[in-house]
Amino acid sequence: MRHSGRLSGKQILRILGMIICLIVVEPHSASLAKDSAKGKKVALTYEKDILPIFRAKCFRCHAGVEPKGGLNLSQPSALLTGGDSGAAIRISAAESSLLYEKVTSGEMPAAGQKLTAKEKGAIRTWINDGATGIKPATTVDRSDDVTGVELWSFNPPARPPTPAVTAQQRVSNPIDAFILRKLEEHQLTLQPEADRLTLLRRASFDLIGLPPSPEEIKQFLDDQRPDAYARMIDRLLASPHYGERWGRHWLDVAGYTDSAGILSSDLPLPLAYRYRDYVIRAFNKDKPYDRFLQEQIAGDELTDYWTAYNTQDKLPEEVVEGITATGFLRTAADASRPDFSSIKNAAGQYFYPTMFDTLQIVCSSTMGLTVQCARCHSHKFDPVPQVDYYRMQAVFTGAYRPTDWVPQMNRRLKIASKKQKQSADIINAEVDKQVKQLKAGFEKYKQGLADQIFAKRLTALPEQIRDDVEIAFAVSKENRSEIQKYLFEKFEKQLRPDVKELDQAFKANFPEYVIKGKALNDQVAAAEKRRIHFDEVRALYDLPGSVTTPVLLRGDPQTPGPNVAPGVITTINAPEPFSWTPPPKDTPTSGRRLAFARWLTQPEHPLTARVMVNRIWLHHFGTGIVSTPEDFGVSGSPPSHPELLDWLATEFAQNGWSIKQMHRLILTSSTWRQQSRVSPQNRQAGTSLDPENRLLWRQNMQRLQAEPLRDAVLATSGLLDPTMFGAPIAVQRLKSGEVIVPVKSAPDRRSIYIQILRLNPQTMLRAFDQPEMTVNCTNRSTSTVSTQALTLLNSDPMVRAANAFAKRVQTEQPEDPTGRAVLAAFSRPITADERKLFTDFLDEQTAKHLATHSSKEQQKPDIIKQSKQLALADLCHMLLSANEFAYID
Repeated sequence: MRHSGRLSGKQILRILGMIICLIVVEPHSASLAKDSAKGKKVALTYEKDILPIFRAKCFRCHAGVEPKGGLNLSQPSALLTGGDSGAAIRISAAESSLLYEKVTSGEMPAAGQKLTAKEKGAIRTWINDGATGIKPATTVDRSDDVTGVELWSFNPPARPPTPAVTAQQRVSNPIDAFILRKLEEHQLTLQPEADRLTLLRRASFDLIGLPPSPEEIKQFLDDQRPDAYARMIDRLLASPHYGERWGRHWLDVAGYTDSAGILSSDLPLPLAYRYRDYVIRAFNKDKPYDRFLQEQIAGDELTDYWTAYNTQDKLPEEVVEGITATGFLRTAADASRPDFSSIKNAAGQYFYPTMFDTLQIVCSSTMGLTVQCARCHSHKFDPVPQVDYYRMQAVFTGAYRPTDWVPQMNRRLKIASKKQKQSADIINAEVDKQVKQLKAGFEKYKQGLADQIFAKRLTALPEQIRDDVEIAFAVSKENRSEIQKYLFEKFEKQLRPDVKELDQAFKANFPEYVIKGKALNDQVAAAEKRRIHFDEVRALYDLPGSVTTPVLLRGDPQTPGPNVAPGVITTINAPEPFSWTPPPKDTPTSGRRLAFARWLTQPEHPLTARVMVNRIWLHHFGTGIVSTPEDFGVSGSPPSHPELLDWLATEFAQNGWSIKQMHRLILTSSTWRQQSRVSPQNRQAGTSLDPENRLLWRQNMQRLQAEPLRDAVLATSGLLDPTMFGAPIAVQRLKSGEVIVPVKSAPDRRSIYIQILRLNPQTMLRAFDQPEMTVNCTNRSTSTVSTQALTLLNSDPMVRAANAFAKRVQTEQPEDPTGRAVLAAFSRPITADERKLFTDFLDEQTAKHLATHSSKEQQKPDIIKQSKQLALADLCHMLLSANEFAYID
């Protein structure tokens, strides 16, 4: 058989090993020698210590026009780009470098002299010290032939005309026309409109995540004005609870948690909640979505934070809001600490992963793209070149710098101007001086008391040694003779007690000591009241100086390629191209993120408006027009109604990017207001043609998500604490593994305020599919497992809520607590069948509770009353655990 002239992968690895084995001892020995003048180890370099070995022993195979295995060692960058088997080395990571691995295993060189231990050590040292002398590759997979022209989502939305339909009487707004056209094409139609109570409950959970109260139910039913429904929608949109519900949706895609993640300690982040509160306020104010994104991506640059900081007497509220919003770019897991800078390859292990996750959060939340594949290579399906991935990363490397990483706990800003800080520094210095003087005076006073105690105790010693002991204590430690050392050690505890014992001695011997101590504390407290403190926020801001962003070959931080400038995915055909000019040298911020934010929020951007209106649609119907909200690319689901999606996107962008207006549009449509229940005949026709209901021939029944389910339990039982904002309510992990909100911690706040720990999610919320924030969550799953029923029936919070619910309905409507309970739980009146069933249930449960008492006690009025109340609590518990409570019809 003739030799093909090409090497197999194994042969290439052997040759890589031979490269190392032929290293000469002399340069290695010289480089490892210590500089006698400076006492420092001389760093190994490629040019001086490694290249001579390659030239002498390796170039015969790995140089020239056709190097074996595609590995040309005459080009230093080839060690990073590698050959057919990949990169030969990973900078600062010798143990995971292919070249070093094959050498140390003895597999290479296949022939010739093997490397000595010293030579292997030289290679290891050179790689781990940063492979000095190696230059990044100058070529990278740019995929210049890739375009986004063929992909619908990479082209701007075009506003289509409203279609004509036969069932014109069902068209409340253009949404219905687009939906009906598709339905009529399949001989389907919308279902009749749901009844008023169903619509009220549906709208209440959709918009504020809480059930309507009995009073709100009566108010809506009594309102017979033609615009009563629209008024109800406006009332819900004006509720402060709206921001809590829709803020939670955004926090999912932003990847928000209250802990750092990664490490087992999962350290809490004490300031993360300020971003959460910003999001809630933004939704309540109906902040235009384009401004909402601009603030989160570049709030510091948008509001010109540094100018305000340096020139204003006080930071304007707009600036404070802007820097708080950049907490969006701080949600990725980041466990970095100051001591991480000493860790080998900390950038690859900790810093770059945070940057990768940040970019994934930005792209999936704002553009509905999964770009992480392009980190290693140009995307196999979507038109996303690898070089564009790193151009986008360069947008954020002004702030996130792997070579100059700011530990996450240090990346914060005080809410104060420079003038405020300077004034505070002066006052705080005065406070420090005053407190220091007060404490020094008290210490002098205490020293006098200690001397008195010493003198008193000294008199208790035998007279013949008393003077010698006193001298031994007076002489400094280094000047004591041996006998004085002995005397000091023998009597130290007796004559000079420790701090705790001395404090007790002061109190016992000097009555004024306690009085003076209290006076000191009062004086210090009074002084400390003058101290000025400033709130802080976890913010993202650019660091001073220039920065480079390399393309990482195969996505590996240890194999950097050519540097790239900030940019965007060039295949997205936005009308206005990305434009950024490097600022003057001393400018405090680069403007990169603001340039990106403005490119992203241009009204005709192909993705931004489409992705957001699709997400709003998803939360109202259970499925988006694009059922993969995180993936608008080739691998994602095509839109069920492409013309409707484009109409909504253009409507959104052209009318002020108002999210609340999109709610009004959707919730006033006949499509949203239709019933979810259909006749057997209509169901058979619909399911045969459209089993997944993508055409929306009926409304989708949806189970409440974890947070509104828990919140509904609290609201219905009367326990809900409406307090908004502030630090998260801490959770506690029990020995059993259950994570709870302790009763002492304010357990009745809304779920959005419960502390979210990446590694210890709250058990009840997790049981009902609260997502684990590995990165972010663009679409929640809905599971049905036995632990959900067990949680509802057996958990302590549910028992507590049931008891409170029973007390509530007994107080509010003592003549008919059962009817009141059904109205509060299901937002509808009790039926005749339910009344009979529940009356029988109450009688049975009352008898069971009475049976736990003696015959004599069963006759006591208070025992009978207590048993009836417990039975009512059992009924309330059953209602809170029912499917009708947990599902939106």
